[in-house]
Amino acid sequence: MRRSVPVILARGVASGLGLCAGVGLGFAASTASGQETPLVFQGNLFDQLPEPFFPTMFRVRDLDGDGFVDLAIAGRDPDDRVMTRRGTGDGRFVPLQTLGAPGFIDWLEVADVDGDGDDDMVAAWRGDVPRLVCYRGIGIGLFDEATVLADIELGGVGRDPQSVALGDFDRDGDIDIAVSNYIGQSLDVFSNRGAQGGGFAFERTARIRLASFFGGVAYPRVAAAGDMDGDGDLDLVVNEVGGTRLAVLRNDGGRFARPLEYRAPEIGTERPGVSGLELVDVDGDGDLDAFCPALLLTQTQKVIAFLNDGGGRFAQTVVGEGSPTGYAFCAHMADLDGDGDGDAISGAALPGTIAVARRTGAGAFTFEVDFAPQFGQLIRHLDAADVDGDCDLDIVGIDGPARTVFVRRNATPQQQGCGGVAAWTAAPGGTGSVAPAPDAPAIGPARAPVPQVDRNRDGVFDAADVAVWLGEISRPMRAAGSAPVATQLATPLATPLATPASAPAPAATKGGAR
Repeated sequence: MRRSVPVILARGVASGLGLCAGVGLGFAASTASGQETPLVFQGNLFDQLPEPFFPTMFRVRDLDGDGFVDLAIAGRDPDDRVMTRRGTGDGRFVPLQTLGAPGFIDWLEVADVDGDGDDDMVAAWRGDVPRLVCYRGIGIGLFDEATVLADIELGGVGRDPQSVALGDFDRDGDIDIAVSNYIGQSLDVFSNRGAQGGGFAFERTARIRLASFFGGVAYPRVAAAGDMDGDGDLDLVVNEVGGTRLAVLRNDGGRFARPLEYRAPEIGTERPGVSGLELVDVDGDGDLDAFCPALLLTQTQKVIAFLNDGGGRFAQTVVGEGSPTGYAFCAHMADLDGDGDGDAISGAALPGTIAVARRTGAGAFTFEVDFAPQFGQLIRHLDAADVDGDCDLDIVGIDGPARTVFVRRNATPQQQGCGGVAAWTAAPGGTGSVAPAPDAPAIGPARAPVPQVDRNRDGVFDAADVAVWLGEISRPMRAAGSAPVATQLATPLATPLATPASAPAPAATKGGAR
């Protein structure tokens, strides 16, 4: 499947595409010239995770220092576990360590939080007793059991903490933590106060209320840190999946201003659901923009770029092509062919689909979708890393309901000399074609039905409700002909805050601040 989709940027030079919340990647204009080789990847390698662990996301890092990338995997697990997997250098990941987690973990980050030279893992435990915790690194890729940094009584953790973002927000030389509160509709900042009594201490120094709009529940999901306004401070951007908005919290010397909220533009006749974000320099102008998956009730999915005006404001939005089927949940940007620009990997649900698109033109967002295999059920998270040591980027992802880590090893000839050698043949018309690799069974070529429930309580059923629902799924879904997908949700972790039914929804300008 190959498709060319131009989206012209009004300013600057387009440079690539990608998303899924996390650390962004800047890049310059394309250096490619001449006819490009299609992106080619080997078939899926699957590593099964133990039941009933439901993976939600992961971070890629060489935890044990052996030169091969490893995984730290967050998840929802009735057996109270979080786990790491060791990369073997051939695209496989085997068990490394299992740690206790008496609370579902939707997000984790890896960094040296305590300053001892070893990577630590920071996560938020969801559920009835929410906690912010750190698994301190003890060397050779191993971690100690969790140290509680804050809970309801100690430090004031918010309702249903979900995502964490790390950075030196107060510029005192150590790592602080920001936490999005899914049910609490807020974001907390915990400042690192350093070593105290043989441990280390964090103090909540800010709680910023999100969702200034009326008429629904915002459900802030993913927080990302980056210097949005170029003043040297790390700012925060949060996606509000229930409100189809991004909130920008500008940092001024360690104090965060009131959030500016930007609504996703209408695409065709509908407003998309936005389940995540990634900060990246989309237009090559030197500042960070935001990329988000755009879930639509129509068949073809999209991605959205919120373009930064250089002062931390999203002045413009552009729309690009995503997965050809399913419901968009995540994607990631990476230079998959070594030509200096960003290519796109998009993930969808029902059926689980990854669409791999190659950027073909400088000055415009032009991509060709080289393949879009369907397998699994819900692609929750994607990343790109060199898992086999051949100096090109391979695709790593997770299918939550299937409890699998999957890898597609890159076989694309790299324009800068790295990587594998792709075996492709000339097709009529001079373009390249690649025999598709076998994939895991899919739910089916058509999209599975979704429950038509107003989950964000704004009075209508739309794409935002599907995005909220997909994020809440915590167990396997069944293929067509078995029990309806709508009956297979896990019990909600908490009850959303009530929103007055009479609260009017404000008038909205596409892409404008609220």
